[in-house]
Amino acid sequence: MMLAHSRVGKENNPMARKSFSELLADMARYNPRGLAVTCGQTRISWKDLNTRVNKLAGALKHLGVHKGMHVNIMFHDCPEFIEVNYALQKLGAVPIPMNFRFVAREIHYQVRHSDSSLFIFENLFEEEVHKALTGMETPMQTICLSRNGSVPRGMLDYHRLMAHFPPHEPEPCTGESDVCTICYTGGTTGMPKGVVLTYGNFWHLAETLLGDLLGRLASHDGVNFGRIISRLLPVPGIEKGLNAIMRSGRVREHLSTSLPRSLRDITGTPAGPILARLSGGLAMYMNMPLFHMANYQLLVIGPMCGMPRFILREGIHFDPREVLETLEREQPLALIMVPTQWKMVLDYPELDRYDRSSVLVAMTGAGAMPAERKRQILTAFPNAFVLDVFGQTEMTPDTTIRIDARPDQIKNKAVGKPLSGIRIRIVDEDGNELPQGQTGEILYQSATIMKEYYGDQEKTSDVIRDGWFYSGDLGYFDEDGELIVVDRKGECINTGAEKVFPLEIEEILAHHGKVDAVCVIGVPDETWGHALRAVIVLKSGETAREDEIIEWCKDKMTGYKRPKSVVFVNDLPLSPVGKVLRAQVREQFGEA
Repeated sequence: MMLAHSRVGKENNPMARKSFSELLADMARYNPRGLAVTCGQTRISWKDLNTRVNKLAGALKHLGVHKGMHVNIMFHDCPEFIEVNYALQKLGAVPIPMNFRFVAREIHYQVRHSDSSLFIFENLFEEEVHKALTGMETPMQTICLSRNGSVPRGMLDYHRLMAHFPPHEPEPCTGESDVCTICYTGGTTGMPKGVVLTYGNFWHLAETLLGDLLGRLASHDGVNFGRIISRLLPVPGIEKGLNAIMRSGRVREHLSTSLPRSLRDITGTPAGPILARLSGGLAMYMNMPLFHMANYQLLVIGPMCGMPRFILREGIHFDPREVLETLEREQPLALIMVPTQWKMVLDYPELDRYDRSSVLVAMTGAGAMPAERKRQILTAFPNAFVLDVFGQTEMTPDTTIRIDARPDQIKNKAVGKPLSGIRIRIVDEDGNELPQGQTGEILYQSATIMKEYYGDQEKTSDVIRDGWFYSGDLGYFDEDGELIVVDRKGECINTGAEKVFPLEIEEILAHHGKVDAVCVIGVPDETWGHALRAVIVLKSGETAREDEIIEWCKDKMTGYKRPKSVVFVNDLPLSPVGKVLRAQVREQFGEA
C-alpha cells in the first residue's frame, strides 16, 4: 500500500517494442524528406541520415564492431555525433559519449575505465587524444573525422571508411535488456562514474514523457494548448477550434488523462513519423552538450516517439547571438538550454531585435532555475511556457516535470510532480519516510533506474537498495504535492548546531544588484566548526566591498546563514552544463 506522503505517477502499459535499427528505418521510410538534423547551413533528411548511418555501420562491422562492444565517441555537437551514435546502436554496440572538453588525463581515465575497444573522434581534439592514448597497455584502434583532410598517421579516416560501404540495413539485434549507452557522470565530486542504461530504460521514458507533458498541458489554464497542437498537427482552424472546446473543464480533464494513454499506445509505431511528415516534426533547438544525458536522451527517445527534428548550434562555444539568429532562421518549437545559457540570452543587449515568436516550449534542466529568471523568460518569449525537467543521469534521466506559464504561479525550487510510473519517497538518515514538508533524501522507484555503475558493484549497491535509488538530493513535498529541491546531500554546511544549504544563500545573493554569479562554501571556524564564505563574480563594471555584501545580507537571512567572509573573483569553474563546480571552488578558497 502506498504511503500518503510518497508520490507516484500512473503506471505504464508498454507495448511490443522495436529494435533501435527498426525505429530509424521507420523514420526513413515514413518521413523520408523530413528534416532530421539542422546545423547551420547543413540540413539532413531522415532518409539521408539513415543512409549515412547504414554505410558507417557497414564499415564498423567490417572492422569488427559487434554487439556489446564498448566504443568511446568524442565530437562537439555536430551531425556526425548523431550518425556515429546511431550506427553503433544499429550494430548493438555501446556508444560511450565523451566530454569534448576533456584533457588527456580525463580521456585516458574514461577509455580505460570503460574497457573501450575503439575510439571515434574528430581532429579538433587530436592533441589531447594523442597524449591520452600514447603509452596505453593495449593499443587503441582509432577512427578520426578530419575537417581539414588530414588524419594522423596510424588512425583510420572516417570519410574514407564510410565511402567504401553500401547502405545495407543491419539486422535488428537489440532488445530491452541490452545496454543502450554508458554515460559518465560529470565528476563534480570524485572520479566520474559510468552509468549503464538499457533500451528498456529509454522505452519507459519515451512512453511517458511526451504523453505526460501533453496531458499536463491540456489541464493547465495558462497554456494555449490549441497553438501547441496546431504546430504538431497542421489542420486549418485546429487552434481556434481546440481552444474553444478546451474552455470546458470536463474536456480538459478528459484530455489530461486520455492523451498520455493514447501517446503511449502509438510510441514506436509509424504514427509518429507520419505525423512528423505532415507537420515538419517537433523542432528542438538543443544547446546543452550532446554528450550530456540532458540532451543525449532526446537522441534515443526521439526515434521512439517518431517526431524529432534536431537543431544543433554550429560552434563549440555558446554564443547568445548565434542562438537568436538560429531562432529566426529555423523557427523551432522548443528551445532547450541550461540556466546559465538562459541568463546569457536574456541579458543579451540586442535580444529585442530578434523574432522569438516560434518558441512555445522554453525548456531548462541540469540545474536550478531561479523563479525570477523564469518570469524573465515568460516576458522575453511571450508565446512560450517554461518546462522545468528535473532528474539525474542514473534515472535516464527525467523524474519530474513542472510547467510554468503564469508569472504569479511560479514557485521557487519547485520541480513539479513525478512522471508516470515513477514513485518518490522522502526519507531521513535512517531510511524512515518523512511527512509532507520535512526535508530528507529523495528516493526513486521506477523502470528507468540505471542497470548499474560500470565496473563498480559496491557503489551500485550503495545507491540502489531494495529497488529504490538513493539520489543524494535533498527535498520535500509541499502542500500541493510538488517536489521542492533543497540541495545536494553532501553540500550541507554545519555551522554551530545549525545546517545551512548553500543553494538557498546563493539564490538570495543572486538578487543583489551587483552580483552576477556566486558560490557559497563552508570554511573552518574555531567557534562554529564552519563559517559561510561567498565567492562572488560581480557584474561587468561593478565594484563592491566585503562589508557591503555582508551588511546587505542582514535583513535577508538569519544570522547563522549569513556569509562571514566574501571573496571576489573574475569567474567560477563550471561543468559543461553550467553547474558551478563547488569542489573546485572549495579547494581554491576553502581555507580559513
